[in-house]
Amino acid sequence: MDGSVGVGQAPIKRTRWGLWIFLAILGVIVLGGFLLVVGFASLVGANQVVVRPDSTLVLSLDRPLQEMPPDPIATQLFHEKIYNVFDTVRALDRAAKDDRIKDLLIQPGMGGGTGLAKREQLRSAVERFKKSGKPVWAYYESASTGGYYVASVADKIYAPPSGDLLLIGPAAALPFFGGTLKKFGIVPQLYHIGAYKSYSDTFTRTDASDAEKEATNAILDSVYGQLVEGIAQGRKLSPDQVKAAIDMGFLWGDQMKQQHLVDDLLYKDQVEEGLKKINGNGAQWNRIDMADYQNDHRVNLHEGANKTIAYVVASGDIVSGGGRSGNIGSDTLIRMLRKVGEDRNISAVVLRVDSPGGDALASDVIWRQVQVLRKSKPVVVSMSDLAASGGYYISMGADGIVAEPGTITGSIGVVSGKFVIKGLLDFVDFNMEIMKRGKNSDLFDAYTPFTPEQEQLIQSQMQSFYKTFVQKAAEGRKKSYEDIDKVGQGRIWSGEDALKLGLVDKLGGIEEAIALAKQKAGIPAKEPVRIIMYPKPKTILQAFLEEKTDSLVRARERSEVPPELWQLYQEYERVRPLVSEPFSLYTPIRLTM
Repeated sequence: MDGSVGVGQAPIKRTRWGLWIFLAILGVIVLGGFLLVVGFASLVGANQVVVRPDSTLVLSLDRPLQEMPPDPIATQLFHEKIYNVFDTVRALDRAAKDDRIKDLLIQPGMGGGTGLAKREQLRSAVERFKKSGKPVWAYYESASTGGYYVASVADKIYAPPSGDLLLIGPAAALPFFGGTLKKFGIVPQLYHIGAYKSYSDTFTRTDASDAEKEATNAILDSVYGQLVEGIAQGRKLSPDQVKAAIDMGFLWGDQMKQQHLVDDLLYKDQVEEGLKKINGNGAQWNRIDMADYQNDHRVNLHEGANKTIAYVVASGDIVSGGGRSGNIGSDTLIRMLRKVGEDRNISAVVLRVDSPGGDALASDVIWRQVQVLRKSKPVVVSMSDLAASGGYYISMGADGIVAEPGTITGSIGVVSGKFVIKGLLDFVDFNMEIMKRGKNSDLFDAYTPFTPEQEQLIQSQMQSFYKTFVQKAAEGRKKSYEDIDKVGQGRIWSGEDALKLGLVDKLGGIEEAIALAKQKAGIPAKEPVRIIMYPKPKTILQAFLEEKTDSLVRARERSEVPPELWQLYQEYERVRPLVSEPFSLYTPIRLTM
């Protein structure tokens, strides 16, 4: 019996090894085949852009407009239409000079999750297109305020008799969880520096403070005024006429024509027939979507350029380390800034900032790298929808700052603290025994509240960082500490108000920032320059491999990756070595901005 069992074990073991080897080979074959297909799809997709003569360029605003280059897996493999701010603006400028493009059709749509500043950036680019003498039409079946604001500069706006327009003013919904957390026995021990720094109020209060109401109302007034003025100018109406239309809120059919918000009520085929006549091709209407036209570069805006400007995008929450898609990782951004700083062919840098802030330490080390970069070439910041708190911190030391009127900026302040969940755990009869060495080992423990001494420790750190924030802002903006402290205090401002306060240098978008960068670099205003975007758009293969890398990071965070494999990954990425802390039970919460 024992012999028969012993004889049978070896084949079983060999069979298992054979199975693993077979699966590994099969995996390599499948992966190789996938990459081959992906590579072929990428090559084929790159040659699919065809711009026919006498074409209409179509700009659809019912999708998000993002700052970062789009994911090639989405655009090339799944053919999603994704707009990127920089590419869209440059494409509109190219189209103005492209003899194949006869006109522009804007489709406003019902939203897309884009802020006012990006809308203002698009609107300015459309206005430059109009100056080329090419017609701009707009057509919608249903539209909302943001898309209509851009479309309002069109020569003609049409909608079907059954169409509708949701034209509403800006509103702010301010959530407060103070009462909710209290019911669950959760104590938010959060502190802020700055009377207007209201982030912590979200968790500690049940209603808005007077300071938050003041700041929010000022933002609403500014945004509302910009919308009214923009639509009034575009449609050649008085501000009162626009306000009356906004107060109606929801308009449909003939109401839109009566309020002069559309030129006529036409169906889509009638609009297309009109464009055919303009284009001169009665048999067929040629059109090309903006997402496709972005990939066509027959028209060269920097022909004859001898100088280069780097366009570096910083979009998302600011975090320490490498970050991920949707975040500004301090290490990643610093590497890009160093790279453009060391490139002798780059004459100036435009740093495009779209961030609500984040980690204070990460913001500070990025600020430092901007100062280092300025020693070799000028740096101009172009602000998008948001450049608040940490977003303003990384901007304030630049040689120049350009913001759109609708950019939310400022918020010079600091927030820190923790949530104490002991009451919630007591409610469910959960007990935790804390054993420690050192007086403040439980500083950020969620089970025990801060002691008075620990509160003082946290607030002292916050005060120190706030003073540093204000001092560096004062130096960058060439103002006194007192001047910045007055407009700081955690308060947010619209771009147009920030200009009056000296927090930014001028209003405008990407083109204005490039013009200012040329001026700072001593490049004549009319001299063409080459613009190189960072991060550079990925190939589909790079995007695929990066996705696998992100999966490895997420798996590591879930403790699903062996330490040896993680160490190899760390060395491969050339980041800081892995520091294993098996007894680290408390995760410190850094200052947030």
